[in-house]
Amino acid sequence: MKNPFILILITFLFGCAPDGLMRMWSANQEYDREFKKIMVMGLINNVSIRSDVEEDVVIQAGKKNISATNGMSMFPPELGKPLDDIERFKSRLRDQGFDGILTVALIDITAERYVKQKVVYEPMVYYDRFRTYYYQTYGAVYKKGYFSEFSRYFIETNFYELKGGTLVWSGRSEIFDPQDLNSVTSKYGKRLFKELLSQNIISR
Repeated sequence: MKNPFILILITFLFGCAPDGLMRMWSANQEYDREFKKIMVMGLINNVSIRSDVEEDVVIQAGKKNISATNGMSMFPPELGKPLDDIERFKSRLRDQGFDGILTVALIDITAERYVKQKVVYEPMVYYDRFRTYYYQTYGAVYKKGYFSEFSRYFIETNFYELKGGTLVWSGRSEIFDPQDLNSVTSKYGKRLFKELLSQNIISR
């Protein structure tokens, strides 16, 4: 599958990654790397897990002096699907000073997008824009009964710059069982911002 923009491989690790991230890549394109405020959006069909995951990521961002806000605070579950109008959503975030969106999705390994380990990690074509990624992922993970203790999952994270809604970075965790989720997300959030800073995806 050919990706619509040029990608450079950042890191590829074989086997399990004890500190949270297994495979990563970034887009080779120009954008403003001085992100001042990031919205963390969990795409997870379980309110408690979504809250915990978003909070873990926000806490780890704060430890790196990166301003981040959890999506639950602006788009709680009782509002239903919050992004029926993507442009209005993005405008609202910009008005409140946000310039980046970090999506964190819990993906079942039986999902079509799961590709077994290979040398080059490239996300699917529709990852390129926040709009299409959100609709595709929401439609998949919010199906009734999607989350189950009998399946296995990985965390899929995409980082978009808000101005154009363009994907600039993507990462994926190792595969894990649901009972290990708390341990995995804590390590994942810590490693996530370490990589975003060290690879200059976000600059101070």
